[in-house]
Amino acid sequence: MPVDLGTAANELESRVSVLEQRSMTANLRTPNVYLDPDTGTTVVDDPLDWTVSPTGWESYSTISPIISDPVDPNYPGGELSSNYGMAEAHLIGSMCVLTGMVRRKTGATPNPLAAGTRYNLPMFGLPEDWRPLHNVILPCLMGNIDPASASTVGTAWIEIRPEINPVLQPSGRVYFVTGTLSCAPSTGWVALQGVFPCQLLSST
Repeated sequence: MPVDLGTAANELESRVSVLEQRSMTANLRTPNVYLDPDTGTTVVDDPLDWTVSPTGWESYSTISPIISDPVDPNYPGGELSSNYGMAEAHLIGSMCVLTGMVRRKTGATPNPLAAGTRYNLPMFGLPEDWRPLHNVILPCLMGNIDPASASTVGTAWIEIRPEINPVLQPSGRVYFVTGTLSCAPSTGWVALQGVFPCQLLSST
């Protein structure tokens, strides 16, 4: 039986459309906050790997404890400590989007990071199995005082690297390279912003 070319073309277009929709499905790796039923404490499960630099960087905002008593005026709790979101990574199709703000931890060294000086400091790791296709440089806003009152902001050069040893380093990593302003512990911050090609190893 002959195949109608118009019908075949429509079926092919429909299948391609379905594949495109599946490839663009977002994989959002945001901090998961929940109340531990055994201990009653608030747990923040962050998919970003902060052990890469445990004394160097952290999300600018913290999350207040979840309150389980509806009578409490602060119920339900779990609120951010500032107007600036926690560091997050979103994988949309084959592109990773970094958002949120990070800051230098109290006591971090070197102190401070000097403006115009080249460093090679790891900041944090991407979620497990997320591997950039190549090194990517992202220009991000940075500052050294409370962003709400900052009259001057600068540019930080951060670099996303694949980290090719999947056994020792199970995901890509983010590095601070240099900035146009100094960046002191507890007050220095970087606003993550950028998109780069990234693959999910478990699906390859």
